[in-house]
Amino acid sequence: MSLFFVVGIYFYARGVFALFGQTIFYTKRTLELIEPENLPAYLKQSGIWHMLAGTIFVGKALADIMFPGSKVVLSIFFVLLVICVFFLARCNERYTKK
Repeated sequence: MSLFFVVGIYFYARGVFALFGQTIFYTKRTLELIEPENLPAYLKQSGIWHMLAGTIFVGKALADIMFPGSKVVLSIFFVLLVICVFFLARCNERYTKK
């Protein structure tokens, strides 16, 4: 089993739990930075991006099986991952206390 697959399942699970309002994957320190009235909106948006990142990681694991050592697959993976990280960082900036 590929490490990308395991990481993808983790991110996907984190996203699903966040969409259902569960905070078991978030530390207390992270949750203290978010106002309680903004927490459901933060979890929804964060959950969507974590699920997308998980899907990208699982897709990378499957693409490595079909196209081993492909530079194109690796390039596409990094571009999509940078997009997810950018939007996750933007979500964190939007909902954290200032």
